[in-house]
Amino acid sequence: FGLRDEAEASLRQKAAAVDRLAESLQESDRKVRVARAAEREAVDRRHSQELEQQDLTGRIGRIQDRLEGEWGKPLEVLLAEAEPIEGEPDSLREELQEIVQKLERIGLVNMLAVEEHQEESSRLEFLLAQREDLRGARDDLRAAIRQINETAIHLFHDTFGKIQQNFQSTFRRLFEGGEATLWLEDEDDPLESVIEIHASPRGKKTQRIDLLSGGERALTALSLLFGIYLVKPSPFCVLDEVDAPLDESNIYRFIRLLQEFKTQTQFIVITHNARTIEAADWIYGVTMEEPGVSRIVGVQLEDALEASGSPA
Repeated sequence: FGLRDEAEASLRQKAAAVDRLAESLQESDRKVRVARAAEREAVDRRHSQELEQQDLTGRIGRIQDRLEGEWGKPLEVLLAEAEPIEGEPDSLREELQEIVQKLERIGLVNMLAVEEHQEESSRLEFLLAQREDLRGARDDLRAAIRQINETAIHLFHDTFGKIQQNFQSTFRRLFEGGEATLWLEDEDDPLESVIEIHASPRGKKTQRIDLLSGGERALTALSLLFGIYLVKPSPFCVLDEVDAPLDESNIYRFIRLLQEFKTQTQFIVITHNARTIEAADWIYGVTMEEPGVSRIVGVQLEDALEASGSPA
């Protein structure tokens, strides 16, 4: 029994040693797993740091290229020439942020702005010179227009006065008396004013021309026509059926007026009135001896009357 007890005690010791070895093996496995996890984490962190390093290297390169491109100098020279900046980093960062925001609001820089400004400045100078020339031309035109208007108004008043006198004189001859006058509706603007004609045949009160009879209006119009004509008479005067609305008594007045002025002017009268034809020195008629064939026939009335033996 003593050997068996010793053997059992030895067995229990060996079993305890095996358990301890198993526990030690499990602890070693756990440490191995932890070490492998730490290794993988370190590899991942290293890879991430390598990527970050590449990104920073690229950003540094881009910043370097930008600085060298904007300033036209190598980065080493720029760093050597750069002066230290005083101030707190936080305040400097805020100032930098404000500057960046202002630059973003400004937008992209137009590299051709200087050339475009020069072109626009030249264009502006040209347009300003043109504007001054136009203003000068405008002032000259206004001065010329004022001078022309002054001359025209002076000549108008002078001519209007002469026409007024001739109109009144001729009116009295045709109507054997009476009064007639011309007046401006707007005397402040004579060149644009309406001209009113008032006539008063003998024995009638003064009234507007549109209130006269047809024959009186015709004689008044003839008075005005001769009043205008006498201001500057011409060698020839053509009258086209002006005697058409005149009655027998007014025809004689019209003929008498022509007889008074025919020593100064040769009158060519187109008429169908027999009395007017009788008073003419020469008569020209249009006859159609054959259908569709017209012929002009001229007769000197005095010679024709002498040949016929009739009194002139």
